[in-house]
Formats: sequence, structure tokens, C-alpha cells
Amino acid sequence: MKLLIVEDDPFISDDLKFEIKERFPNDISEIIGPTTSYSEAVSLIYSSSPDLVLLDISLGDDKDAGIKLAHFINQQICIPIIFLSGLPNELGFDRVKFLCPFDFIHKPFNPDLLAEKIELAMIYQSQKKLTENGNSNNVANSKLLVTTGFNEKTTIPISELILLEADDKVIKAFTLNNIKSTNFISSGLKNYYLDNLFKLKDFFRLNRKYVFNLNMVHMIKDNHIFLPNPTNKTDKYFQLPIPKNGDVKKLLYTRLGYNN
Repeated sequence: MKLLIVEDDPFISDDLKFEIKERFPNDISEIIGPTTSYSEAVSLIYSSSPDLVLLDISLGDDKDAGIKLAHFINQQICIPIIFLSGLPNELGFDRVKFLCPFDFIHKPFNPDLLAEKIELAMIYQSQKKLTENGNSNNVANSKLLVTTGFNEKTTIPISELILLEADDKVIKAFTLNNIKSTNFISSGLKNYYLDNLFKLKDFFRLNRKYVFNLNMVHMIKDNHIFLPNPTNKTDKYFQLPIPKNGDVKKLLYTRLGYNN
């Protein structure tokens, strides 16, 4: 398994490399980098195909380099990202949490905590590859297997899935070819989304209540997202309000390829 380090502090980079080599001598086959810029990191991702990334938020004078790189990773390759940052929460964690990183570690980092997070990310990535390799179809064309009742499980084709809506511990799944939602039990929408992130790579978590398929967006109007609604004959669209949080809206537009 290959790990990419994106960090502009050479002392922290050296510490990271030392700890990783000491704790994962057999599991991490290659440490890529460290790299100190967005452009170089993108180049290394294309040339080296890392399995996970340790990512700083600010790189030199570019205070948003890590944010932009996380956008790129989520859109292009969808591998686990562990952010490392010495910024205060309102400048660090609060800015990246909607990027759905695998984890976030504050600097100066605790070596034991770092090792735990890397090990979990490695397990996640290994399971992801097993799932993808075991499926003859593309992951985007696979299905979710959900618990819809006692001793009852139902499959939901991801290619037809429009929207996941949280209703306490129940999630309602709306699909193109069903006039009723498929309701299933979960530990919460956020946890379910993160647990299935590699399958739901084309989906966006808008808030605590909604996760929707980016490919199903019909339009954005009056600060609402319009999605097809097969459950209502009079109102053909779900209308989801976009949160006023500027970071969520900015990320949404980026994921949709709108950069204006």
C-alpha cells in the first residue's frame, strides 16, 4: 500500500516518514513525497497512484491548497484523506469537515493516534478494493444492501438512487423507478454515508438530513437543489434548500463542476 505525504514543514515531514516506516515496515510499501504544493501533489497522484493521503491544509502561501487537493481527490480517485493541521478549529476542522475526510489530526501530532488512523484507513482501503474487485460491474453500477425489516434485506441500485433522507434512525431511499421510498434502518445518515463513501462517490452530503446523487441534479434555483421526484405526480421535483454555510455551497458547486 502506498501513502502520499503533502506537507510543507520539513521537520514534520521527517517525523511522519520516520513514524510510518517504524510502525508499518511491511504494510506501507512506499512513502510518496513529501510534496509541498498542489500541482506537484496532483502530478504524483497521477504518476504514483497512492492508496491514502496525509494532507496539510495550508501549503506555503497557498492557504487553500489542501482544500483544493481534497476536492480533486474526491472527484477523481476517492481515496482516504487524513488531514493534519495546526490551525484553530474554525480555520481547520470546520473548513474541511464537509469534504468528508477519513479523519483529522491536530498538530503537533500524537504518533500513537496517527498510527491508529493510518491503520484504519488501510483497512478501509483494503476492503474497498476487495469490494470493487469482487464486483464484475463498475462500483457506480453496484447496489446497496439494506435492512428493511426483521430478517429482510433489500437491494437498491446506486445508478437509480436519487436521494437519501434521514428520519431519525430510519433512512428513506428514493429511486427513479419507484413511486414509494425504500425505508431502512441505520446508525444515522452521516455514518451510513461514510461507511459507503466509495460506493456513493458521486453523492453529496448536504446536511444531517440529505445525501443526494450529483448526477440527478436538474437545476439550482432560488438557493434550492431540484431533483426528480417520482413519488409526487403534482410536484415533479424534490427541492432541497442549500445551507447558508458558504463552505457547503462552495463545495457543492465545485463538485458540480461550477467554478464561477
